[in-house]
Amino acid sequence: MADDQLRYLMEHAEDLVPVLYDHARKLAARKYGWRDGKTLPLGKTPEEIVTDVYVSYIKGDGTEGHRVKGVRHFNSEKDLMLQLKGSIRSALWALLDKSSAKNELVARTDEEAARPLGFESTEATPAESVESADFAKAVVEAVNAHPKITANQDLQDLIAAFELDVTEVEGQAEMLGKKSEQISQLRYQLKGVILGVTQELNMNQKTI
Repeated sequence: MADDQLRYLMEHAEDLVPVLYDHARKLAARKYGWRDGKTLPLGKTPEEIVTDVYVSYIKGDGTEGHRVKGVRHFNSEKDLMLQLKGSIRSALWALLDKSSAKNELVARTDEEAARPLGFESTEATPAESVESADFAKAVVEAVNAHPKITANQDLQDLIAAFELDVTEVEGQAEMLGKKSEQISQLRYQLKGVILGVTQELNMNQKTI
């Protein structure tokens, strides 16, 4: 039950928080070029992102079934760590999306840019994008901001699963609490979003 997950969250903070700190640092570095010693936009640190997420779940105690700003609730059918790490990803993206200080982050390498969603298989080529890392970053951000993604929690969870290196249908089905057929359909939808975003960005580059 969700209550059991919340209880586990509160009783095992000493074990969970260090793991989440490490995840937030790696995610910020891999996806947004953050480096140790730097801050994220608005002066935030990866550790503060984790704290905000952690507190948002604790504040959700007793508000189940209600939409309250700044409050999150667990889904008992989904893995605890998947939800926590997915929330960190969402909070990090929201911070960067709302901030005008994105240029504070250093440029990412090609390897870092390719890792988050397996975008190494997209249609972008060096000829189409001299700065391939920037192109990959643009694809990732456009996919995360796409209406079909922001409106579908299942697709957001699937992206989080990929970011946790859970890439097989069976593993994703177990982690997300769904049938393999449902995961396959979600993967098809996500692939369509990625393809559409990539094609649109390529077209925009050619018209510049």
